Amino acid sequence: MVLWIGIAAPREPGNAMVRMMRQTLLTFAGVFLCGFAFGQPKPAAALSAFQSEVFSNRQNEPLPFRLLYPTNYNAAKKYPLILFLHGAGARGNDNVSQLDEVPQSLLNAAASERQACFVLAPQCPKDDAWVWFPQFPKCQTAEAQSRASRLSLEIIDSLVKQLNIDRKRIYVTGLSLGGEGTFDMITRRSHFFAAAVPVCGIADTNRVALMKHTPLWIFHGEKDDINSVAYSRAAVQVLKNNGENPRYTEYPGVKHDCWGKAYQEPGLLDWMFKQRLK
Repeated sequence: MVLWIGIAAPREPGNAMVRMMRQTLLTFAGVFLCGFAFGQPKPAAALSAFQSEVFSNRQNEPLPFRLLYPTNYNAAKKYPLILFLHGAGARGNDNVSQLDEVPQSLLNAAASERQACFVLAPQCPKDDAWVWFPQFPKCQTAEAQSRASRLSLEIIDSLVKQLNIDRKRIYVTGLSLGGEGTFDMITRRSHFFAAAVPVCGIADTNRVALMKHTPLWIFHGEKDDINSVAYSRAAVQVLKNNGENPRYTEYPGVKHDCWGKAYQEPGLLDWMFKQRLK
């Protein structure tokens, strides 16, 4: 998706080729600067490669989603799938806003030969959330799963039946509200996700026992002014108390938007893709 920011080539006489080259350079500058405003530049062509769909189950409950196929997709080959959960600001029903938050590293993985994968990006409605629960320190999630979360899992079930997805290599990650959804989803289906990467989210520490056996790499900014770093620290401690050993990366001096660093963390995707269900 190309967003214009008011840059236009001047109308002036001269060589047509020169004018065309200038317009091309200005167009790329517009794409770069717009991407920079969202934290990381993403090629418009890569975002347009996401197929736009609306899922509807037997109860006619809809949920819009985007799906990116691996480059050079081979129907005879099995591929991993990454479920990406966006933050609160991308909620809606335009089936576009969530793409602004898809990390460049996931686009690169889908386009590579070594880490080729599906990337699934559903969009949570404005009146819903990936998970509902009171504020820390109680963090008591209601037993009822949010509709957006439930439908996202139903989408994966449907895709697994249609596409050659490696069921042992389904991963989930998300930022902010999506980080909270990441924590929660692995409690909803044990032994379903091969790994989870919650970024600056909140976990229900009362449900940590249900997170066992799912490899976790948790990220948070020390100076987070939206979701306190205390949330992730508490989750890590409770996991350790339950005999787990999650990876945890905390960025000193970084506020809420630590996802720019997290998704560029060296070795993150290599670690994720090595995880498989037994």
